[in-house]
Amino acid sequence: MRDQPRLPLLSRIPDWAWVSLDTVVALLLAAGFLGLVHTRNSAPPDALDFTVALATSLPVAVRRLWPRPVFVIVLAGGLGMREFLIPQADPFGLPLVLYTLATRSRAVPPLLVAVAVTAQGVVEFPLRGQVLDQLGLVLAIVVAAWTTGTAVRQRRLYTEQLAAKAEERARAEAARERLRIARELHDVIGHSLSTIAVQAGVERHVGDAGEMSRALASIERTSRSALRETRRLLGVLREDGPADLAPAPGLGDLDDLLARTRAAGLEVELRLDGEVRGEMELTVYRIVQESLTNVLKHAGARKATVLIERRQEELVVEITDDGGNARERPHGHGLTGLRERVRMFGGEFEAGVRTVRGFRVRARLPL
Repeated sequence: MRDQPRLPLLSRIPDWAWVSLDTVVALLLAAGFLGLVHTRNSAPPDALDFTVALATSLPVAVRRLWPRPVFVIVLAGGLGMREFLIPQADPFGLPLVLYTLATRSRAVPPLLVAVAVTAQGVVEFPLRGQVLDQLGLVLAIVVAAWTTGTAVRQRRLYTEQLAAKAEERARAEAARERLRIARELHDVIGHSLSTIAVQAGVERHVGDAGEMSRALASIERTSRSALRETRRLLGVLREDGPADLAPAPGLGDLDDLLARTRAAGLEVELRLDGEVRGEMELTVYRIVQESLTNVLKHAGARKATVLIERRQEELVVEITDDGGNARERPHGHGLTGLRERVRMFGGEFEAGVRTVRGFRVRARLPL
């Protein structure tokens, strides 16, 4: 049994755990900043100094919940701590909240503001080597925090887009598979039941025992053929074990198909010139099967002709009949399914009333 896919480790950590971790970080920053208030301030610290130090550090605990307000508060607090920070800019809290903000949205304006505030807190004129080193260090920290946050955000968006596209492809594949199964079931069950219904309806009025026996034998063969193909389709859908996969019908099965159709009372002539292999063979079989089914059900015809012929770079499949009910022939799911099958091969399909009498189905399949 294969392991089920799991989310990445960091994604499985609950929100409360992240907030707890951020709270610990905020308390450490607060302790460090309060220590700087006592050791680096030339004058005795007052309430404002303590307030600024705590405002710069404690909001880090909720940076994931309200990233934008926390960024503004920490930015303002960092301005108030200039006199005792070394260098005179916040190298810890401000980059951290800028990183968080960049992971949630495009944070180019906050980056520019953070760079400007950091630079003015470090720059002293005249510019000397130590000042330039400090400026480069704090700007590198700020830019690195923003770059990392932006990369994380883009990675998340990319992963979400991939997941959405994969889900869309899965839905499209499932829809195509449902359509394919629906076509197969329609062709198999529709043809077999139509043939059985015609035979049963005709032989009900025949009193001859021999004719009745032949009709029942034909119904039995048709039923068994339908059962085999239905098992083949159901076997493809099975997931709990090996399937009983019968081979898909092809041109070699046309004789049985025509025999069942003739047993139903329709005279059928087959003109076969050329061979075809692969998936197209099943499509040709289904075209003939569905067309003859429609002739039996709707045409009131006595004779039908099936032509399968290779012509240069294409295969022509044509079924005509001499029925008198051509104008009443419905264009249902069967002909729609045939048109879809032909289009899958880049072919052309047409079905309509003949000029003289009857109905014609014609498909042209490129080879």
